[in-house]
Amino acid sequence: MNSFQMIVHYWMKTKGKFFGGIVLLLASTFFSLLAPIFIGQAINEVSKVLPETPDLTRFGYALLLSIVFGFLSFLLNRYSRILNADVASKALYYVRKDIYDAIYSQSFAFFDRQETGQLVARATSDVEQTEMMFGMVLNMGVQGIMTMGGVLIAILILRNPLVWVFIMVIPVSLIFSIAITFKLRPIFLETREAFGELTNTLRENIVGSQVVRIFSTQEKEKVKFGRNNKKFLDASVLTMKYSSLFMPVNMTLIGIMFISILLFGGMMVINGIEGMTIGILITLQTYGGQLIFPLMMLGQIMVMYVQSDAALIRIREVIESTPDIKEKTNPASAAGINGDVEFKDVSFGYTPGNLVLKNVTFKVPQGKKLAIIGTTGSGKSTIINLLPRFYDVTSGEILVDGTNVKDYNLKELRKQIGIVSQDTFLFNKSILDNIRFGHDSATPEEVTQAAITANIHDFIDSLPEKYNTMVGERGMGLSGGQKQRLSIARAVLIKPKILIFDDSTSSVDVETEYHIQQALELLSHATTFIITQRISTIRNADTILVLDKGRVVGFGTHDDLIDKNPLYTQIYHTLYQKQKGLVDAVKKQPVINPAEANKQ
Repeated sequence: MNSFQMIVHYWMKTKGKFFGGIVLLLASTFFSLLAPIFIGQAINEVSKVLPETPDLTRFGYALLLSIVFGFLSFLLNRYSRILNADVASKALYYVRKDIYDAIYSQSFAFFDRQETGQLVARATSDVEQTEMMFGMVLNMGVQGIMTMGGVLIAILILRNPLVWVFIMVIPVSLIFSIAITFKLRPIFLETREAFGELTNTLRENIVGSQVVRIFSTQEKEKVKFGRNNKKFLDASVLTMKYSSLFMPVNMTLIGIMFISILLFGGMMVINGIEGMTIGILITLQTYGGQLIFPLMMLGQIMVMYVQSDAALIRIREVIESTPDIKEKTNPASAAGINGDVEFKDVSFGYTPGNLVLKNVTFKVPQGKKLAIIGTTGSGKSTIINLLPRFYDVTSGEILVDGTNVKDYNLKELRKQIGIVSQDTFLFNKSILDNIRFGHDSATPEEVTQAAITANIHDFIDSLPEKYNTMVGERGMGLSGGQKQRLSIARAVLIKPKILIFDDSTSSVDVETEYHIQQALELLSHATTFIITQRISTIRNADTILVLDKGRVVGFGTHDDLIDKNPLYTQIYHTLYQKQKGLVDAVKKQPVINPAEANKQ
């Protein structure tokens, strides 16, 4: 589907109003083309010289009809514009809806390939760039084409020798406009890409403002922003350079047209050439006047199309992107799963030929806790990304209750999996809305119980507005541990059959972690996957999975693996010494009397 087909496709979303507007425009153009003929007849009557006398009745009818046709043209044009405005607004509504739906239907791999700033630019600025195309072109473009065609037909019907003036001006204007738009097309595409880069740079600097200040790289980021800003400026200036040619060239052509009509037409009237009267000359001049608007708009509309085409190409890249994760036509329901999980000879790579997991096989029965440990880059997080089908395996199978996850209804499967990631994201909403984000119908009692389970209820209850407290953008009003516990409460609230913790207790203290683990014992029905570096969590797990370079090198309980699995023994003792050292350091810190501290 090219850009023109895409525009028509969205116009057709309100098919009735679209064709209604076209019919009204056609009728409006028809009446506007009739008016000059009767104006010419009226002038012919009053311009008669002796011995002929003007027929005032014919003059009155001609003048009246020209006024009536002009008024009808105005009225029909007005109502067509109202209908077309509705068509254009609905078209933009559906474009925004489709691009939003397309973004949210994509798998994680899509966002790995796309920059966030570019996606934001496509969903906002690029859509705005198409607004004139969907609206103005429908009104002025269609009307201009109808007017030009109608004028040529009317001149040919009149069989006037001056038809060559119109036949010369219109093609020259068209050829010039087409040549300029071909030159502008790659420039507009570069402009949209440059704006996307500019948006992405701005987003990174806003989101990462703290990091920029910590490393004092403000000047470096200013240079980067300035470079992208200059690129956008240069492309914008170049578009204006070529776009500015349309007006003077078309004005020159229009001037030539009027001068030619007056010069040659006037000479024909003076010389009394048959078929040319002062009334016909005025009619031709009126038709020439009706061509001013289409000729002036023609170039601008072509520029709008090319400009919109650059934006529509980028929009289509998102809308027409096929999600990597595909659901079966008649998927099995995941609503009643128990939570038995099995990986069978699973291999996976984020890019072809570079496997992160290699022939991974293990099984976790319902209600059991699996701790996953391993060296950096061993594939720990990848395992838990595959279970909810954020990515599909390269080979092998992941089974839940004996059924391949690919055979389940994707939405239902993910509703049965609660995930608490290390990088917690909270919305700029109340604490209540953040906790029940995945379960809008949850009662206040259920939300409170989830908060108690996550050991965050006492903190929330101490706030002036309690659960109605706004957390701020990205949860900036909360500490890392508080955000983690809210995230845990959010996952617990949906009562999942499978719980995943991706190093999610790393931001909480030992005491809080202990309380959370105690509370999670109440969720013994849930099969739990835990990526952790906490010794207590590892030892309390029913089973431990040890990974190294994407392969399973150990699987069993702590007693099975300690002193028998070299990698597990090394990791365990390293973590033990590290965490014991931290505890000892805290114990050795002197207790300072507050009064003495104030003196200091």
